[in-house]
Amino acid sequence: MSEVLVAGARPEQARAIAAALDALGHRIAITASRAEALELLGERAFALTLLGGHGPGPDGLRDLEAAARKRGVTVVLLPPADRGEGVGDADRLALMRSEALLRGAFEAAPIGKTVLDDAWRIVRANRAFTLLVEREPEELLGLEITRLARPRDGSRLAGALGRVAGGDLGPDDPDRSGFDVHLRSRSGSEVWACAYLSSIDPTEVGEPLLMIQWVDLTPRRHADQARAALQVEHTARAQAEARVERLNKRQRFADALETTSLSELLPELALRLAEQFQAQLAEVRIDGPEHERATVVRASERRIVSGGGDSVALPAGAWQEMPLAIDGSAIGALRLVPSAEGSFADADRSLLGDLADRAALAIRRAQLHEQEHRIADTLQRSLLPTRLPDVTGLVLASHYDPAEDVGEVGGDWYDVFELGSARVGIVLGDVAGKGIPAASTMGDLRSVTRAFALGDAQSRGPGNVLTRLNRHQLARGAEEMFTVLYAVIDTARGTLAWANAGHPPPLLHSRSRPGRYLEGGDGLIGIDDIDYGDLREPVAAGETLIFYTDGLVERRGESLDAGLERLARTVAAGPDHPQELCRHIVGAMVPTGRRAHDDVTIVVARIS
Repeated sequence: MSEVLVAGARPEQARAIAAALDALGHRIAITASRAEALELLGERAFALTLLGGHGPGPDGLRDLEAAARKRGVTVVLLPPADRGEGVGDADRLALMRSEALLRGAFEAAPIGKTVLDDAWRIVRANRAFTLLVEREPEELLGLEITRLARPRDGSRLAGALGRVAGGDLGPDDPDRSGFDVHLRSRSGSEVWACAYLSSIDPTEVGEPLLMIQWVDLTPRRHADQARAALQVEHTARAQAEARVERLNKRQRFADALETTSLSELLPELALRLAEQFQAQLAEVRIDGPEHERATVVRASERRIVSGGGDSVALPAGAWQEMPLAIDGSAIGALRLVPSAEGSFADADRSLLGDLADRAALAIRRAQLHEQEHRIADTLQRSLLPTRLPDVTGLVLASHYDPAEDVGEVGGDWYDVFELGSARVGIVLGDVAGKGIPAASTMGDLRSVTRAFALGDAQSRGPGNVLTRLNRHQLARGAEEMFTVLYAVIDTARGTLAWANAGHPPPLLHSRSRPGRYLEGGDGLIGIDDIDYGDLREPVAAGETLIFYTDGLVERRGESLDAGLERLARTVAAGPDHPQELCRHIVGAMVPTGRRAHDDVTIVVARIS
């Protein structure tokens, strides 16, 4: 809203000008004092100065005009206060000029302006308002102003207009300093404006009028909306990043759950728990059976700080704990002491709950695998020979070592039995598969193989025994496949007869000549109906036969030939006595780290 300074006007002039200016919504400052007029020009910014010849005097009038123009204020000179007959006509002419000038200021105002009658119909609207609502002036004349507002805003506008018309828009009224209105434009685009309401004194203009000035807020609203959208985007991005980080944390924690060895799993869980929460201390506790101590593993700063036994006492409030539960039954707990700098928020507790669920499943899986390992190992050992037979002219030794990895316990077996006074049968087999099923199948095959070998007065050759074993397996319709080697050593005749169904070849070692593998044989048992043939080799005193399963010579990422060459070199460098040679082979061929991956079975027979 612009302000006009009126200085030096006669009282009747000042009243007429004030009435006209009020109708157009301008504020007015009236003074007859030159000093006050100069002071006002120095303090406030006026859009227009009306100077009359009444009051300040000629010199004062020139000073005021100069001061106003110096400040860039438009100056309009009112006619002098003559006493003749033409004075009234001159005043009316000056007032007409002033009104024309003020109408121009109304039309050229940069903000929208509307003058309303007592029914809130538009009687006058400036160009800024017509552009704001994208309508022609003729369309707006006589239009009720509330029809240009959205329904909700129109109700508020009507209420404010009623209070202004009744003189009730007091200093505490929330609408006194303007309020936002959502207007309807012709194109339907959003138009937001702040409406400032005022009344025009009806005694000056003959009828009650209302003035609304409209400040276009659309650019600000669009900027606010853009900022809000950006904030929503930032919030969504932050939430997405938080979810990704949460998933990454879960995945990093899940990587620790792959092992099925409880002795490896618990320390890794404690380390990962401390890392995920940057905790001062992290603990994994597994409850033991009744009357037994719990298993407790603690980690801090990427190292295990304790293992086994009860937890060290700490203040009750220091720990954040989440139970480990399977099917509603507690099996232990995850606990941590948050870092001194950080806090433990609801999101952290939720994550700890997720990790506890995963950890509980992994621990139970490891416990079941270890239980299966013990059962399979016990079953295998119970089916292996408790002692080796005493055979004339032959020294025997054996070694069996199950895989340490629960998931790798397989179906390796061996059997050694007498076939008369100077003959011995040696069987080595390897059932495809792992765990209790493989061990159970191994027990069945061991019994059937021995039965076939001892039939017909122990006269069946190795090929005949394997042929019968293969047909027995095919007749069962069993899906298991396995390798097997059956050898018969006759020390009286100095011969070795054998049949091989896909098993690694035996090694014949002698100090007098380089060791060599006894190749030959046919396919695996349980695939096709095969007539297995006998293979023969003379053996003499001082020679040693080494029978074994693939766990001794196979290494991941290495060819089988490399393993066979390594075994031959190891045997050549080893002692002669079979038992000592077994220990030498195991120590050289099976490093501690490899014992986790497969069963290892060896039978050594030395011709004496």
